[in-house]
Amino acid sequence: MNSHNEAKKTVILLGAGASMDAGVPGSTNMTQQIVEALDTFQNKRSGITHAVNYALGAMIAHRTANGASAYAGIDVEDLFSAVQMLAERETLEIAPFVQWSPTLSEIKPTPSMPAFFDRDFREGLERGTGFKTPSRMIKKAFEELNASETRATKTLYESLQKELLSALTKLVSVTDKDVSYLSPLLKMSTGTAQIATLNYDRSIELLCEQNNVSLDTGINGWTGGSDWEWSPGAEVRLLKIHGSIDWRIKQEDGLGGIPETKVVTEEDGLERHFSVPGVVFGARGKLRADGPFLSMLREFENMLSDAERLLVVGYSFRDEHINVALTRWINSSKLRDLTVIDPSFNDDPRTFGQKNFSSQLVSASTERNWVAEGRKLNLRVFNETASNGLKANDLWSKEPVGTSPNAN
Repeated sequence: MNSHNEAKKTVILLGAGASMDAGVPGSTNMTQQIVEALDTFQNKRSGITHAVNYALGAMIAHRTANGASAYAGIDVEDLFSAVQMLAERETLEIAPFVQWSPTLSEIKPTPSMPAFFDRDFREGLERGTGFKTPSRMIKKAFEELNASETRATKTLYESLQKELLSALTKLVSVTDKDVSYLSPLLKMSTGTAQIATLNYDRSIELLCEQNNVSLDTGINGWTGGSDWEWSPGAEVRLLKIHGSIDWRIKQEDGLGGIPETKVVTEEDGLERHFSVPGVVFGARGKLRADGPFLSMLREFENMLSDAERLLVVGYSFRDEHINVALTRWINSSKLRDLTVIDPSFNDDPRTFGQKNFSSQLVSASTERNWVAEGRKLNLRVFNETASNGLKANDLWSKEPVGTSPNAN
């Protein structure tokens, strides 16, 4: 029988906490930094600054009304989801039953006169005839101002979504950061390292470049189908389930003439003016049907199906589609090995009865929930940051949660 000290086939899952030691802000700090980045003169004129501050203030007010602290901070993905819903508020299924705040319609760009109004108005004063008489010009200006404000109200929150994504890509850049603390991940398993990440940054790519290790994300081999193809010579397979800041998404006509989603990478040449960032951002819509995201989720389950153990670093267990995959992996065998590195993970057995996924993991690992054949889950928890937790000599030798000191 293999001991815990022997290398086994291991899958690694990285969450936001895995990149914080590389300088990527946490979810609530990122909200603050993004809002500050959007506070520009141009965004104030366009109404974007007002819109994001209104959304943020309303969320804080709602939470404090339900007993939360006003200083707890707002998760950046929750903010983005709120902005998405505001952009779609007129088409949501619940729209007929919701009375939206009047403030929403009052948030709009600073009105501006139509182009060339000054010149045309002067000509109207001089000539006083035709289509450029002063009265006609004033009427036209009034109509255009009203029409432009109506159009702007509809598209303001759509523009805010784009600005949030743009600010996000800048904040998660790790080009000049130290990512050496992640080096143990490259030696965690026998054979090809298999890493799935929910992050958009390029910390693992940078790590492999610094260590002269070949890496493949599979994105360049994706042709639009449900299968995920890997380069056979890659030493690291990196599955970026929620996308990457160096990916762009655009629509192209397929062979049958129907538009479909394509992914453009740096190697192909980024077409930023005709594409959007290739990321799934926000608490809503993470099971995005177009693009490569469902294919990657399927490949994640394929990775897990062959794994003997799973290392989770900095993931808060809040993404339902990921938790479903983990549940299937745990329930498909009599015994699974799961190690979690996260300073905020609560491994207190007294969390029984709570509905969050973390407490379910703890429950599955404790003596009172062992199945007749023996232990169901070996759960090991390191309440450390990624840089400190990965320094452990053997992440798999620690006694699992819920075992007594004399347990075999």
